[in-house]
Amino acid sequence: MASSPFFSDKNKAKKLLDAAGSGNLRLFKEIVKDLNEGNGIADKIKGFKDKKGDNAFHVAAAHGSTAICQYFVEELGFPVDFYSDKGETPLLYAAMGGHGGTMRYLISHGANPIASDKTGLTPLHCAAIDGQPDLVKFLLSLGVPVDISFNYVTGTPLYVAAKHGQPSTMEVLLEHHADVNGATGIGFTPLFMSVLGGYLECTKLLIKAGADVNLKCPLGMAIQNELIDIIKCLLEAGADPNVRNEYGWLPVEMAVMVKNRDILEMLFPLTSPVPEVQDWSVQGICQYVNSNAFQEKIVENFGKDLAEVKVKAADFFNKKEYLAANLFYTKAIELDKMNGSGDAALFSNRSLCCHRMGDGDQALKDALVARRLRPEWPKAFYRMGAALMLLEEYGQASQAFMDGLRLDPTNIEMQKAHREAVDCLRKSDLGEDTE
Repeated sequence: MASSPFFSDKNKAKKLLDAAGSGNLRLFKEIVKDLNEGNGIADKIKGFKDKKGDNAFHVAAAHGSTAICQYFVEELGFPVDFYSDKGETPLLYAAMGGHGGTMRYLISHGANPIASDKTGLTPLHCAAIDGQPDLVKFLLSLGVPVDISFNYVTGTPLYVAAKHGQPSTMEVLLEHHADVNGATGIGFTPLFMSVLGGYLECTKLLIKAGADVNLKCPLGMAIQNELIDIIKCLLEAGADPNVRNEYGWLPVEMAVMVKNRDILEMLFPLTSPVPEVQDWSVQGICQYVNSNAFQEKIVENFGKDLAEVKVKAADFFNKKEYLAANLFYTKAIELDKMNGSGDAALFSNRSLCCHRMGDGDQALKDALVARRLRPEWPKAFYRMGAALMLLEEYGQASQAFMDGLRLDPTNIEMQKAHREAVDCLRKSDLGEDTE
């Protein structure tokens, strides 16, 4: 049988993959028939892959095309756990897409329910992340371990559910006695990740289930993000404001660092005096934390070499520890000044830290310094615009982005930011909500 022009060699792979993704079984069979010019049809299909290296079987599973998955297994004779180039099974693709029907079909035909990807993500993790309690129950009913984890970074299903703010799946996992304090290899717990995400309902669930409210100092993370309701929740559950975080900071010190006096006054009566703060009062703590002595004490254990401090600052930023990153960028700026230099990138990076912490005034100050040091650097203008947007100075923000575009007209990020600033300015002039 000769190949039809419609299914030419140039198009057949794309047609097959598209049909698999759309779930068009009739078209899929038609393409397979067109390919079937003798034996080895399965091998031909295995050779058709998308840019990610995924076969049509995986594409069908990822899109929840159960009928096509059935065709692969029952008519083409593919193994139900047919592995992609990345070592992932169709079941895992279906789980990542949240396709319960496809998952049930594959499992009923022998798919391994605990097969993972290279990061340790399993179908149970995917169901937990996706907020599908029925799927979680189904997988647990098959004997999948509730605390399954193949990788120290991924963590348990409860951990990822807390990280993504999914109370419905967390409830099921906790009912099946998931380890409420189960930490990843880098020490984060479900409670810490719930607080990091600002998920109050998830935080309450974990506390009710017996989570250790002092492990990894979730109170410090709540203070860093100024989550008043979560701070109160943790304190009511017994969180100790005298417990320092891994960087040696007390919660009251962190309250000063985020410039939130309300949090400081909430914590002060519950915190025991420390000898290094000679004036144990709200004002005394503020003066101490803002002193050079405090900053030197924090960084002294991390070295005073400029390159080392810059690496530490970047590491903390990548972990979203913006308070720590801000402190180390400040130290780097001080060391840079001692060398008689003026690195605009350090001010730009500290501006970004301040922006992430919600401090628009300081973010703008640092951006202006970066611009002064490198007046032809587009990023300095972008930082200026971002800070002005935070301060709701939309007209000035628009101008800053426009100045940046004059230096780098093809900067897509700058173009998008400029359009947003103009749109916010228009809405502001019309009295519309700019949220």
